[in-house]
Amino acid sequence: MTDFVEYAPGRVGAEGDGPTAAIVMRAATEADVGDLARVRAARGGTVEEHLDAARSSIERLPVLRVAVADGVLVGWSGAQRFPIRSDVEPEWLVAGLTVVPELRRQGIARRLLTEVLGAVRDLEPGVAVFSVINARNLASIDLHERLGFREVDRGPQLAGVTFTGGEGVLVRQDPAVGPR
Repeated sequence: MTDFVEYAPGRVGAEGDGPTAAIVMRAATEADVGDLARVRAARGGTVEEHLDAARSSIERLPVLRVAVADGVLVGWSGAQRFPIRSDVEPEWLVAGLTVVPELRRQGIARRLLTEVLGAVRDLEPGVAVFSVINARNLASIDLHERLGFREVDRGPQLAGVTFTGGEGVLVRQDPAVGPR
């Protein structure tokens, strides 16, 4: 079993369809530490194990967006400048894209990632944005492709992430590209 959503093309919730319309997207605040740790724990571990990482994300990520449903944080994603390769200057890299399991496949991840891309481009217009995805996470790869990302590399280690027993995919969205 993985923490990835089942890959089922065509079973994606439409914008404005179902509970997605009631989801509010906003910047994360210090008050979100506990809830952010809870959502991070949806990928494994306990809330307590994720508290420091949640606090650190809020403090250090220049872009950090959360999805909130009825006052409850249900997803998050962010971006930061990061040295994707040792031979180039740091580039914008998506940091996490997580939605609680019970609300997946409802368009929330798409809205979060779109919010993050918009915030990055507000900070630095005309810049490319990268993302690293586990190659087994077909739903996430498909989502990124629908938002105009294209694969640039594959390997067991990408942008500081090691895929133990697997492989990752590095994708890039150029600034002039938008969603399909």
